[in-house]
Amino acid sequence: MTNQQTDEEISASNLSNTDVVSRAKEVVPGGAQTGLRAQAYDCGDVAFDAAEDATLTTVAGEELTDYHLAFGPIVLGHGHPRVDSAVKEAIDRGVLYGTGTTELEVEVAERLTDLLPSVEMVNFANSGSEATYHAIRLARAHTGNEKILKFEGCYHGWHDYVDVSVYPPAAELGDVDGGPERRPYPESDGMLSAAVENTVVVPFNDPAAFREAMATHGDELAGVILEPVPHSVGCLRPTDEFVATLDAETSERDVPLIFDEVITAFRHSAGGMQSELDADPDLTCVAKAMGNGYPVAAVGGRRDLLEQAGGDHESGVVISGTYSGHPVGLAAARETLDIVDSEEVPEQLADLGDRYRAGLRDLLEDHGVEGRVVGLRSIFSLQFGVTGEPRDYEDVVGLDEERFRDFAQGMRDRGHFFTPNPYKRHHLSLAHGEADLDEYLDDADEVLMGV
Repeated sequence: MTNQQTDEEISASNLSNTDVVSRAKEVVPGGAQTGLRAQAYDCGDVAFDAAEDATLTTVAGEELTDYHLAFGPIVLGHGHPRVDSAVKEAIDRGVLYGTGTTELEVEVAERLTDLLPSVEMVNFANSGSEATYHAIRLARAHTGNEKILKFEGCYHGWHDYVDVSVYPPAAELGDVDGGPERRPYPESDGMLSAAVENTVVVPFNDPAAFREAMATHGDELAGVILEPVPHSVGCLRPTDEFVATLDAETSERDVPLIFDEVITAFRHSAGGMQSELDADPDLTCVAKAMGNGYPVAAVGGRRDLLEQAGGDHESGVVISGTYSGHPVGLAAARETLDIVDSEEVPEQLADLGDRYRAGLRDLLEDHGVEGRVVGLRSIFSLQFGVTGEPRDYEDVVGLDEERFRDFAQGMRDRGHFFTPNPYKRHHLSLAHGEADLDEYLDDADEVLMGV
């Protein structure tokens, strides 16, 4: 403690995580904003005070290497100086205009159309959930239909349109009348039953099931939405046949194909996964790594689809939001996208991710632990009690949840933070390096002896 510390700083240094979390639970449901954040308490009550580079600091002064990275937005590291400087400059010019347009909006929209192969026009939003909501409205307006086809195990946000069959329990799995479809499973109480009933659910990576569902419902579908790589259940890698079938079937029926690249775009590739897969989505949703932690998102796609939201008397789709196109988020996005593209950030992180995955696989083998390491590029996940490359959600059901939570707790005790949710994932950022890799694997070696 220095002589220059204020009374507030001294007081804050005496706080414990439990102090803050206990107060939070009195005024915030679950003690954290959103239930997913509250799940972190499975790893012990935790309240954060600061974040820098790859390190989180709790109110009690405990430093943790961050592999959670806010569910993935932090791709350059916490508090990247170039991004933060760009945000400060934007604030100095004005915090919010709320009418007309700005050159900053135009620059970021142009950048997205340059980077994402299928995107011709862009509407900004503030979160991935907003982006998928807008995309579905655009698709419904274009087709005049209401049903949405989604895939089991894919997460597209919290709203009623899509919060279906993300993590259905094993007892709820099953076909509809012996056909290719799954029973739609609402992930939340309070959802509109009509929204659930208008959702067609199909297994991921099953071209035959998708073709059959399209034959049955093609004339009723407003759109088909998916994560091109579903990371909400660890990692499912799409087969070439599956992706080609999606593209062909939706194109033939003029049913908009919606790529939810909220997780994958700018983290896995500057051009999104669509730049590498044999598919041409009609609409694309991006967020997370787009702004390195600042709230910004977008829906982009075909010109004719986006022009439905033009705001004139002939454009019937309403896409609105007071904070959409906020200068803070757009300034962060402009700088982040420039760094991601010019410094080949996804390629650097992919190499590091390969080394984490290889090291963990060696440790599982050394300790004779049943499990697998899944992931892609800067994302990886350790799944206990299951083996083999997962192709669909059913291949994930049955993993040993308790063992993963024990592993997460053991790593948390040794200074590594990631969500103890066994279906989620680790993320890497440009701030992670050799020392972090070595420490993680050394500590994982020790923890795996006892789980």
